[in-house]
Amino acid sequence: MTFEVLTVILFLNVIATISLWRAAARKPDKLKEKFLSKLRDSKPISPKHRPPKNIGDTVPREDRLFFADFRDFADVVNWWLGDEHVGGPWRLQELPDTELSLSLGDSHPSFGRRYDIFYNQVPVGTLEVSPVWRYKSQEPVVRTEVNIDWMRLLSYDAIQNFLHGIALHVCNADHDTNEYLQTCIGIDRALTRTLWQTQTIMQSDLDGQSYGELDLQLEGSAQWYVERRKALRNHQAAA
Repeated sequence: MTFEVLTVILFLNVIATISLWRAAARKPDKLKEKFLSKLRDSKPISPKHRPPKNIGDTVPREDRLFFADFRDFADVVNWWLGDEHVGGPWRLQELPDTELSLSLGDSHPSFGRRYDIFYNQVPVGTLEVSPVWRYKSQEPVVRTEVNIDWMRLLSYDAIQNFLHGIALHVCNADHDTNEYLQTCIGIDRALTRTLWQTQTIMQSDLDGQSYGELDLQLEGSAQWYVERRKALRNHQAAA
């Protein structure tokens, strides 16, 4: 698939997603004001990470290497999300368990680093990062799974910006590559799919309880994360 074709597909996906997002205007049952205030009117959390203490002696060398390389992943991503020029309510908070729960179709347990996704003071989803087969520090190719709830309570721009921010750290960040374009298309497809499913539930009027749920899988080079990790360590050393 050529670069030009991928660009056209990306453009069409964006148009379709925005149109569906505007159409999904009716809300399900009213939520409690306290919940909405924590979600929309509070400040971002100060993450309290609980990283895994031990991943086991029987874990392959490639997995141990990945766990060491991605020890600072949440801090690096939060540094980006908290930047004054980026800004925003999103934060990651690492979880202590390592068995992945979002991967579909795997017949055996797989392991990686797991994170709660927060929007201000409310946990709204889960993010998992795991090494692709024969992971190398020089070629840090990883798989990333994202699940976000409460989609219809958040703006399209807020969700899209967050997903692109994550993608910067786990996929090729070079705008001139096919991997970057395919990543953008994957994000917009996930947004469109979520809106389509939400609209279907609304029209059938089954239970009125759906606030929208997004699932996204990415796979690519985390080289930009490695560069940002070095920059963060230099920043911390100079502070």
